[in-house]
Amino acid sequence: MAEKSPCSDESFFIGIEQHSPSLSMTTQGEMKTSTARFQLRVLGSIELAAEETGEPIPLQSAKMRALLVYLSAAPNFSESRRKLASLLWSRSGEEQARQSLRQLLSNFRRGAASGATDIIAFDDSTVGLDTSLLAIDRAALADWRSASEASEIRRIADSYRGDFGSEAEIGEAEFDDWLANERLRTREIAIAVFDRLVRMLAERGEPAEALSVANRLVEIDPLREETQRLVIAQEAAASGRASAMQRYETFRILLREELGVRPEAATQELIEQLRRKKASAPESINEPSGEIPDPAPLPVLPGPGASAAGRTYKYAVAALIVAALAVGTSIGYRSWNSSTDPISYVGENSGRVSVVVLPFETAGGRNLPEVQTAGLEAETVLAFARNNRLSIVAVQGGTLPRDPISLGRSHRARYVVQTRLKESQAEIQADINLFDATTGVSVWAGPLSITATESASVRFARQFYRYVYAEITLHRAKTLSDTAADSIPALLWRAEAARIRTRVGNADTSEVALFEEVLKQDPNQLYGLLGLSDHYILKVAREQSQARAQDIERANSLLLRAREQAPNLAEVAFSMGMINKLQGRFEQAGLEFERAFLLDRTHWNAAAQAAHIKLFLGRFEDAYAQMEGVTNYLLPDIASAETAYIAGETALMAGYPERAITYLDLAISGNPTVSRIHGMRAAALHSAGRKSEAAIAAATSRSLSPTYTPEMMARRGGINASARYKSARDEYVAAFKTALAAEPTN
Repeated sequence: MAEKSPCSDESFFIGIEQHSPSLSMTTQGEMKTSTARFQLRVLGSIELAAEETGEPIPLQSAKMRALLVYLSAAPNFSESRRKLASLLWSRSGEEQARQSLRQLLSNFRRGAASGATDIIAFDDSTVGLDTSLLAIDRAALADWRSASEASEIRRIADSYRGDFGSEAEIGEAEFDDWLANERLRTREIAIAVFDRLVRMLAERGEPAEALSVANRLVEIDPLREETQRLVIAQEAAASGRASAMQRYETFRILLREELGVRPEAATQELIEQLRRKKASAPESINEPSGEIPDPAPLPVLPGPGASAAGRTYKYAVAALIVAALAVGTSIGYRSWNSSTDPISYVGENSGRVSVVVLPFETAGGRNLPEVQTAGLEAETVLAFARNNRLSIVAVQGGTLPRDPISLGRSHRARYVVQTRLKESQAEIQADINLFDATTGVSVWAGPLSITATESASVRFARQFYRYVYAEITLHRAKTLSDTAADSIPALLWRAEAARIRTRVGNADTSEVALFEEVLKQDPNQLYGLLGLSDHYILKVAREQSQARAQDIERANSLLLRAREQAPNLAEVAFSMGMINKLQGRFEQAGLEFERAFLLDRTHWNAAAQAAHIKLFLGRFEDAYAQMEGVTNYLLPDIASAETAYIAGETALMAGYPERAITYLDLAISGNPTVSRIHGMRAAALHSAGRKSEAAIAAATSRSLSPTYTPEMMARRGGINASARYKSARDEYVAAFKTALAAEPTN
């Protein structure tokens, strides 16, 4: 091959003989044996770096990034000049496009680090990448089938940081269309890689690792049902059946909302198998027979603290389920006989509590249609399943139990929820009874009414859940305090009860002390880490912190430890988003909130916070549109008070003060003691021209402790918010000041 002359750019472009970029040859035709000196990463953000030092090589030109992305996926990593020019400059004439390509290569040659100029080789007709000097992550991904060991496949999977050529679009239709198609093709390859790795890890009895990889696979394609079955199987093995059922319920609602369909038959069959499993010794597993035994619903699998025998059983079950998914066979299990096993309630050693939500009955009045009853029941079970402190135990069969207490005990569920529905006029009434299966007594009973419309089912379910969970929490805290006051479960439930009693928002020293005692006994107790970090986050967010930076650092440290244990828990991602938001790191916060919503498609507060981030970034219209979708699910509970508050600010910023007032009224109904909500409402009322009402709202804000001032309001968004946000914020701060100065009148 001819030497590249340094004399002129023109000689650099056309004074070269044909070059094969996939092989680097000496003048005698012998292959060089030197290893790659540079890395080109195109799976995710586009990066070019030195192999040895990791030092990045700037790629400031969007067209240069596009060129590298295209060549990384081209046959033999090369393409003709004519094709490249037409792709990258399709709106220019041919000669102008070719000249632009020459200039692009010349600029790269001048600006690249020493030696990096050689990664692109070209002659008068072809441009290509020299892969003897350059390692390309996409090339390794495309060649993944040549890897046989799990460690090799793991390295390839780890290189997939995101979509191929992320943000490489250049506004040229032909190139952008090619990129979109290639991105889909590359994503399919990545799915195959992750799928294979999950199955290999499951076969090796490593469910925690398999689950971690399966969760990455879900991020790539959350609607791929085969992936979701892998996740559910590994969740059951690594964390217990309750966690697996929660994942299933979240996926079921995702399918319903995104595609309007139900899970496939194979997914439902997997769930039935999980429901029938026996949480005991390995010998309870039957050989696959193709037959399913008579329904005998069983509790969740042993949790993380289970015995070695229990863990072995879980790994065996996971491997069998994965194998069944691969070949389409059925797995049978012996029934659990409650008469020979002592009652050991599910999940209680880890601070969880097991609950049976019985199938809804209908009684009196006008009978509800079966489909409507089933819909309300399904939404209610989903609301319970979202709470990681609860282990939801499913009931099989269509016959309603005459004795709910015995049924609860037979399923090793501490609490049983029985519901009777009746309809009169345009209203549904649910008569709810909560039983303690240990003693057989009714813990709480009460009615819940709601308008009988399809759109109200989610609100009904969330309100149902809120009432019952509060009673479970208070009852569990009391009973454990009487029997094992210093145990970790008792401390956790007492802390949860403290939160409910104070309605959140106010610093509660007893809650903090309880969480700290939990972490003193077990420094890595997940619920203790999450609870204490939430306390610090709320203090800072509510302007109640006397040491803001230290509290943020405390929360961040606790969450990092929580993420090590539960890297794919929506609550961890949400709290990480809040920490980034409080620090003004809005891009990172938005990513965490989006991740939380991806992990839990019913986490409406995460979706609302993601919209709020867009507000800080000055994208008012996008923020308002997204928030309008979220608020369809608002309820007058604690989470909705937070969501409604930021919905109110979003509407106010977008120029809809009356809509803002509606949201802020809802926030106040959920939590009337927070002065900043009243302050924002005063600003919205003043902006809407309702000045006397604004003065009353401002006076209410001033009367609450801690007092919310215009100076506090003016700090919203910090220094990192967009200029557009700051300008709109200053306007409503001025409105709040005016309302404060006015004399309230009745």
